[in-house]
Amino acid sequence: MTVPIVLVVVLVVLGAVAAGLAGRASGTARDALGDTGPALAGVALPDDGSAGPPTVALSPSAAQSPRANEIRDLVQRQVDARNSGNYEGWVATSSATSAASVSSAQFADRNRTVKVGSVILRRIDPVGDDEYVVPMGMITTQDPAAAPRDVPVPRLCWQVATTVVTERGTLRIVDPMAGSSLRTPC
Repeated sequence: MTVPIVLVVVLVVLGAVAAGLAGRASGTARDALGDTGPALAGVALPDDGSAGPPTVALSPSAAQSPRANEIRDLVQRQVDARNSGNYEGWVATSSATSAASVSSAQFADRNRTVKVGSVILRRIDPVGDDEYVVPMGMITTQDPAAAPRDVPVPRLCWQVATTVVTERGTLRIVDPMAGSSLRTPC
């Protein structure tokens, strides 16, 4: 009789420790990025409530990468595809796993009211074998009903760490993993 009770206590303690570590990891990510407030570093917040220009920019640090222009162009094509609702264009810029996980209908629903702008690539960090981590900032506008549930607002400032990989000799964007994006109303 005591073994099941001890097992339950151990599982409860492990669950509490896991929850604490998850909260700590989230806090560490926010601390590492710093509190940029509503405006993204290096990008002026548009006064008109828009997402700003759809043109992808490079920070001085990102521009130093030998693949800066190639990665900027890739991100630009993906932003253009999202802003125009072009699923095929989005697929052409996405990794195979990302493209396979989003149907045309899901893409249309996700991007129905979203406009992406003021995109800046902060750095391009090589992490091995033609793979890069690209911290970037951007602004989106959307119908508040289509915004993330925890921030149902018309405009969001984002900080995202995305991964760029090489597949079949071509650079592709991997959809950001859970926990790699910070967003705030702006």
